[in-house]
Amino acid sequence: MSESVVDLLLSLRAQGIALWAEHGKLRFDAPAGAMTPALRERLVARRAEIVAFLAEADLAERSTVRITMTDGVGLAADLYRPKRGGVVTEEPLPVVWCHERYRRAEHVSGGVLTKLDSQPWLRELLRHGYVVAVVDVRGGGASEGTRPVEFDPQEARDAHTVTEWLAEQPWSTGRVGMFGMSYSGIGQLLAAGTAPPHLAAIVPQMAMFDLYAFLRPGGVFRDDFARNWGETVRRLDTEAGVAAAGNPDVAGLVAEHRLNARVFEQAAALEFRDSTDRASGLALYEHINPAAALADISASGVPVCHLTGWYDVWVRDTTLWYRNLTNPQRLVIGPWSHNKWSDEDIAREHLRWYDHWLKGIDNGVTDERPVRYFTMSAPPGTEWRTASRWPPPHVRPRAFHFHAGPAGTVSSANDGLLLAEDETGAAPADGADAYEVDYSATTGRTSRWSDGYGGGFRYDLTANDRKALTYTSPVLTEDLEVTGHPLVHLWVTSTHPDGEFFVYLEEVDEKGDSHYVSEAVIRASHRGLGTPPYDGMGLPYHPGTAESVAPLPGEPVELVADMHPTSNVFVAGRRLRISVTCCDHDNAQVPRRDPVPVVRVHRGPGHPSRVVLPVAPRL
Repeated sequence: MSESVVDLLLSLRAQGIALWAEHGKLRFDAPAGAMTPALRERLVARRAEIVAFLAEADLAERSTVRITMTDGVGLAADLYRPKRGGVVTEEPLPVVWCHERYRRAEHVSGGVLTKLDSQPWLRELLRHGYVVAVVDVRGGGASEGTRPVEFDPQEARDAHTVTEWLAEQPWSTGRVGMFGMSYSGIGQLLAAGTAPPHLAAIVPQMAMFDLYAFLRPGGVFRDDFARNWGETVRRLDTEAGVAAAGNPDVAGLVAEHRLNARVFEQAAALEFRDSTDRASGLALYEHINPAAALADISASGVPVCHLTGWYDVWVRDTTLWYRNLTNPQRLVIGPWSHNKWSDEDIAREHLRWYDHWLKGIDNGVTDERPVRYFTMSAPPGTEWRTASRWPPPHVRPRAFHFHAGPAGTVSSANDGLLLAEDETGAAPADGADAYEVDYSATTGRTSRWSDGYGGGFRYDLTANDRKALTYTSPVLTEDLEVTGHPLVHLWVTSTHPDGEFFVYLEEVDEKGDSHYVSEAVIRASHRGLGTPPYDGMGLPYHPGTAESVAPLPGEPVELVADMHPTSNVFVAGRRLRISVTCCDHDNAQVPRRDPVPVVRVHRGPGHPSRVVLPVAPRL
């Protein structure tokens, strides 16, 4: 993939090179020696593309203001009003805005980096007649205040105030929408829960549903995410570089932000769903959990278009939002990760939703089937599918059982077989596969989890499989489409009373290389099941409370967990694989136990370890 214009300009700014367009030509100002012949050649080759991009700097008028909250705290805001022929449009327009956690604008070498630079798809909104606003959250960016905890209820009340302020401006029609991904996606839903009278539509992109289930899925702490994300927001809150907005004392604001709570330390201390935060005395997983706002969000009636990707950290969460809200809704799932997605697709989905709900355009978006999803490796031209609900009603569960090997496919700890229940012809013999925990097992530093904080997204599981128990199918004789939520059932024992089990669904290509599709994780002591306080789609729910945990007994017990949903065609000529490890050291906290535990995964009629895949019938 070629380097984007945004990335190229950012790399130039980092080198102190200022670049601008003048009468169709590129001009630059650079430190001595910075503009090398090789760099000059790159710029000449992409001159037309860069000039066209820079020319769009005149697409809108940017102004900065401070919006005062009900308690007197001022929030920094950038306002972008569209231009036509170089003149600001004076007619009232709908407004869409983002409550930004990661600085609405910041100083970099050569100028100010704005949200239009980092997310160029927003320019499409300006071209189509929307005012765009980006507002720093309380205690972040150039806004005043402090942050006692992330997702503090005050933030949603601030969003209510901002929405109504935008609706009252003379350049606004009074129809207001919200956009934003990740933290800002969650913020949209929580804002809707306060029912601002003029909030007409939201488009949360990749938004978390259950805080505890994300930070400690199956009881396993995603410490790498919590640490790196916490360090990122701490740096953004307390280091220089944020662009001011009506308050010249940026240094004073940054000093105030140093009082913000430290994310990692706060999260690391909260082991159970009902753990209490020492500083506030609150059970934070309940107090600030986005899912706790379900009733208020539904009561608001604000139309919601959910966007996510199959490799996003919150794709499961997004399907739960969709299943539990009663608002007018649309669900779109693409072949994306948290930080790798299509600008074109994202712009189109936003515009269709906004055009209908903010402009009253009858574009058919509410007449279509509400679920739109991309099936990976489907025949060209058939990848995008629609459904009346989630999961799609046409899929059926199909069990694939663990068997003794060898499969002859990988030099793993056991090289077991994975056979479909309806194709074996005979029940598998009882048995077990022993595995000495390998603490070097990892899915790497570019997993879906690291991508969640900007660490990149790229998998190669072949090496990890060699450190795992594996169960591999025979070569598929026909395509197999899996769409929905796979379930894994492990029957285990261990020489230690606890253990962490990471289970991966993979596709093995013709060369024997293993490709990531999905995963699940469960800590054995957290295996207890309960009833969720929402529609859990029938998926296993682990309460995660202090009283719900229990050590492993001496006899085999069943661990049940759901994998992140997917829609993927396992292509004929390839194989399915389930791999099981007890560590993912780059992405999750696993205590090193001494002596090293030996676990056994049991299989056979008495202890049927298996994966149940949601399989779509052949067309």
